[in-house]
Amino acid sequence: MNRPPELLKPFANHLAQLASSDDRSHLLRLLQLTGLFAGPACACAQPEADSRQPARASDRIGIWERKSKDGKSYFARSLERANEWNMWANEGRIETKGAKRRIVLIGESVARGYLYDPLFTPAKVLEQILKPYFPETGVEVIDLARLSLLQDQLLELAESALVLEPDAVVIFAGNNWGLGFSASVNDPDYRRSVSTVARQAGVAGLKRFAEERLQREIQNLVEAVASLYQSRGIPFFWIVPEFNLGDWRDPETNAPYLQAGANRDWLALWQQSRQALQNGDTAAARATAEKMVELDQGVCVAGLYLLAECSRRAGDRQAERHHLERARDALIWDNTGYVPSRSYTVVQETLREEAGKRGSEIVDLPLAFNEYLKGELPDRRLFVDHCHLTSDGIRLAMSATAARLLQRLTGAAPHWSALADRRIAPPADVEAEAAFLAAVHNAHWWQSGDLVDHFCQRAVDHSPKVAQMITTFSELQTRRPPMLMSRSAEQFAKLGAGLIQFYTVQYSKHLLDEVFLNAIERAARRLGVDRGRLEKLQQQEHSVARKDNNLLDYYYCSAARQPRELMWAFAVQGLSPLLRMRSDYYKAYGQTSRFIFVGESDCPVGLRLTCRLPRGGRAEGDIAVEVNGTPLGELAVTRDWQSWQITVGEALVRDGLNEVVIHWPLPEFPEGQQLDATFEHLVDEGTYPDFYPVFGEIHAFVAADARKARAGAAA
Repeated sequence: MNRPPELLKPFANHLAQLASSDDRSHLLRLLQLTGLFAGPACACAQPEADSRQPARASDRIGIWERKSKDGKSYFARSLERANEWNMWANEGRIETKGAKRRIVLIGESVARGYLYDPLFTPAKVLEQILKPYFPETGVEVIDLARLSLLQDQLLELAESALVLEPDAVVIFAGNNWGLGFSASVNDPDYRRSVSTVARQAGVAGLKRFAEERLQREIQNLVEAVASLYQSRGIPFFWIVPEFNLGDWRDPETNAPYLQAGANRDWLALWQQSRQALQNGDTAAARATAEKMVELDQGVCVAGLYLLAECSRRAGDRQAERHHLERARDALIWDNTGYVPSRSYTVVQETLREEAGKRGSEIVDLPLAFNEYLKGELPDRRLFVDHCHLTSDGIRLAMSATAARLLQRLTGAAPHWSALADRRIAPPADVEAEAAFLAAVHNAHWWQSGDLVDHFCQRAVDHSPKVAQMITTFSELQTRRPPMLMSRSAEQFAKLGAGLIQFYTVQYSKHLLDEVFLNAIERAARRLGVDRGRLEKLQQQEHSVARKDNNLLDYYYCSAARQPRELMWAFAVQGLSPLLRMRSDYYKAYGQTSRFIFVGESDCPVGLRLTCRLPRGGRAEGDIAVEVNGTPLGELAVTRDWQSWQITVGEALVRDGLNEVVIHWPLPEFPEGQQLDATFEHLVDEGTYPDFYPVFGEIHAFVAADARKARAGAAA
């Protein structure tokens, strides 16, 4: 079809902006959606546009606008909203309803089939399960799931979907609803309310405030959706989402500021509990962990994870689940950016209660998954990460949904397990690519090496061809040039890997991920792939013998797997002001700070460090520095910036990755003062407050070739 040039200008301008920006996360997928790249992700109808007049609400459904041709009405993707195409189903148009029974699926990234989309999605699976039960009319599932869908967007979408004349509507959402501060941080009244609550009841009060507010929002949302559909006699179904309790672990950090200056006691208990567990004394570990949770009132995951581990070792499955659910809920108040979205207990319970009141149907995934797993914790068998589903998880979730739909629409009552046909599965290469993406995703979210290994091995088990993709992507991460402009990216594009090309561009920020590299090494060894090439490339691109390593740079700082410390680097890259935490330098939120540099065994390293103790804390103290487990000595630091030059002899330096650890003295933990002061920034400026005690601050930290420094000094 010939398109008027003026209609392509906004699309071309948007592509140009993406190509020239630092964040090119949408570029490759957008190009694929247009058909400019060949591959399975491109097989879609092209958008049509008859007019540039703004669409009325009743004439728009998400990115699709009502069009007409030859007297027939349909919905086509709007070129004006091309920047959103990657968020939605890869469908060029939605036809007017015909004889087929029509189900509309509305939801978030879980409903999109994240990491499998667009080749294997919940909407496609649901349609395949339902087809045999509608032999005369047929059935179709219209996919209106959108990445990052929020409550207000869901309500708008639920209303606009009415023009599609659905026979039933399914809503699969709830993971994006605990947004806390980020949803209302620009509202001065809201900021004052939050500040008042935190001053009066501490962070525990803030957690309760977030849960109560979220409960009211869900109640209002469910009521609003019910009013849309009940008056029209349209059956609608809420799917209660589940969380990966078995595998997902939020990074353990120190507790936020506690009331009555309890942080020092909490830290001592944490050390005692971990030591007791390491010694096999689960009774002592449990007793001290219970005291930790009593002090922090459930706003920190560390004590809850210890209790869960004690319960696991004791074989108490119910208690283990209880503690892991509390750990899942612990950080609902924290929106610094490193806590991924999830279905909190308040979401699950409120959905069940309110949906039942409002006359809607419930598809309870926690109950279905518990039945399928015979009481075991939901884990990597059903989830690729914290909330997104594996192909098995998608099939089981849609089978449970189909069972409820069939009961309501046809009167048939098959058990959901009878509908979970294992033949409904993605091809082996799609499964392999999704597993590889899951390995990358989990590594970048600081998950365990065991979990990353699992998905790497799953990838190669389904398709040995994925080994080349693994190696090429590792090179993409290692090379210095921008990802989309490197030779490795060109090779990557030629692999014809639909899903991997579809998603990996979102990881276009280079980072040094030790866990992922180790998992790749083990997978490559199993396949007989030479890892020497990647190690050599790492030396060429990052060795201190060739280039100074700025250890505070995002690439190197990411290797430490200390996400709270990494937040300042996110802020430097221009992300949300919520993450800036009023800092232009690195802050240590624990007694140890870990850093990584790339070295060579015959090259001594010079460490240039500028640091201080935090303002308002102790006036002086000693920090200890060690490299690869060997102490180098102590430095006396104060609240003023001071600089040191530390030489690491070549005998301590390894080929490849080397670890530097700084041990900080304990802060003074003044009672209440820090929390009161930090909330002034929230009230006055909307800047996210620093809830956590700071142990030390670093302005500069560089690893360099010590031989060059000597040569410079001699000259």
